[in-house]
Amino acid sequence: MDALMVEIDGRRLFTDPGAGSWWLTELEGFFDSPGTRFDENLVPGADGAFDPDEVLLEPRRVVVRGTCEVSSASWADRVARPWLASLVKRKDLGFRVFVGGQWLSLRNAKVRGQIKVRDIDETFTEFEIPIWSADPRKFGPKARIEMDAAIEPAGGLRFPLVDGAVSFGTSGGVLFPGVFIIHNQGTADLFPEQFTVRGPVPRFQITSEASVIEYDAPIARGQELNVTPFAGGRANLDGADVSHNLLRADWVPIRPGETRGYLFSPEDPQPGSQLAVDYSEGAWL
Repeated sequence: MDALMVEIDGRRLFTDPGAGSWWLTELEGFFDSPGTRFDENLVPGADGAFDPDEVLLEPRRVVVRGTCEVSSASWADRVARPWLASLVKRKDLGFRVFVGGQWLSLRNAKVRGQIKVRDIDETFTEFEIPIWSADPRKFGPKARIEMDAAIEPAGGLRFPLVDGAVSFGTSGGVLFPGVFIIHNQGTADLFPEQFTVRGPVPRFQITSEASVIEYDAPIARGQELNVTPFAGGRANLDGADVSHNLLRADWVPIRPGETRGYLFSPEDPQPGSQLAVDYSEGAWL
């Protein structure tokens, strides 16, 4: 196995035995393509089936096998085994792999199955961790864009400052107030994971070319609204589902190698209001 590094729940496993006490001996399935399935429709009155409209990707399954070097049997009982056992209840293992000079992670990776542990002797303990992710893609490092929604310099200048077409550049980040870009350096479609708007803002839009995310309800001072692409677009205000206030929720993918620009247009934002955008720095199949 070429030199690489795996991180699970903050603990790093190395392929080089001299790099630490937790070693990675096999990483099964991480570099395989996701499986596919087809929702076929039978041809009426005949043998055969219609071609499916699209190819559906199955969840990704990865198995991590490794060895832990312990100083004593009691250390294995107190540290190694309890940590391995604790992974089964995690909703997100924080699983990622460092390969090719970059971190690639599985979104919301979980243990599905049984973690197997076997003592080789008093010094070495073998383990096997079956990992499952509903999203078959691998993602780059987490990134966040933040911008103030209300800007009041000496002249009382108000947000937004732009209107119409703009040049969005070639990399992620804020170009100027209200305009930001996200670049997908991966090989699979990428979506922003979450827009977070902090009040006070009466209502707002986030546009990208012809797509629009429009929220038509006030966000009070100190409140945070989270808008996510799940289930066609969901909105959550301080723990309450307020998706009914989403007039439009167009989620357009950022294609591999594409840079997509966005315009945040809040109505009458007040000091303290803010937009934060969470996304990954690329997606890979």
